Amino acid sequence: MTTVKRRAGAATAVAVMAMTASVFIIAEPASAVTCSVTPAPGVSAVSIRSQKSTSTGYVTGTLYAGQYLPSLCQSESGGYYNSCGGSSYWIYIPGELNFPRWVAAACVRLVKDRVGT
Repeated sequence: MTTVKRRAGAATAVAVMAMTASVFIIAEPASAVTCSVTPAPGVSAVSIRSQKSTSTGYVTGTLYAGQYLPSLCQSESGGYYNSCGGSSYWIYIPGELNFPRWVAAACVRLVKDRVGT
């Protein structure tokens, strides 16, 4: 009788652990937030730069109206620029092979929960 009770107890414990693990697996991805950037309304194109400055680095590409790039969900301080009303905030765009890319935060619209296209 004690062997049956032990097996039943072990089976219950395994079932509870499996249900608990599945809750964590299901709940974890729902909390992740993804962001993208697209040119702000009225902006036809935004330069993608190698550094968060217009005086250093170089232009690596152009983001046109209607296009989206995956980005971090926040801006960072950098060199001042005059475009789009001027600012010194930049948004990081993850690059291929870990090459950093930046766009002027004032010239783009940050979109949450959208995968870049």
